[in-house]
Amino acid sequence: MDLRFRGAEPSEEERAAVDALLGPPATAWDGGSRTAADLRSAARAESQRDLLLPALHAVNDRVGWISEGALEYICRRLTIPPAEAYGVATFYSLFSMEPRPKRVLHVCTDLACQAKGAQDVRDQVAERLGPPGSSWHESPCLGLCERAPAALALEAGQPPKAQV
Repeated sequence: MDLRFRGAEPSEEERAAVDALLGPPATAWDGGSRTAADLRSAARAESQRDLLLPALHAVNDRVGWISEGALEYICRRLTIPPAEAYGVATFYSLFSMEPRPKRVLHVCTDLACQAKGAQDVRDQVAERLGPPGSSWHESPCLGLCERAPAALALEAGQPPKAQV
């Protein structure tokens, strides 16, 4: 059994983000509508799994989160199973599968940052913005260990903005 998002459609902004990366769909095989016979053949079609992370980034960076419709559209365009794409999208903490504000702060709470004072940064952010939630998150390693303690501010849009 495979994961399906029945009736989930991408927004125009989500579709534009994916199409900007992959180019517009030229045929049904590139993301247009498919018949049942097409889908049986598609199971044996070559996928473009190597473009999954860039496609997820394209939507998350432009919109701020990844909807079920966007995920379904990405899967159709890349010919990959929705369960596989969902697993990747939910694995990375900087991707969100729930609506959230366009501006989000991620505060690293991993070991290297903890050793360099991440708890103080976390406490100061909590004092100003309240408990972790939609506008800021405690995040695992941001890959900025040499700059510990680290925080990453992201703003979705075209183009997306990031500030360390």
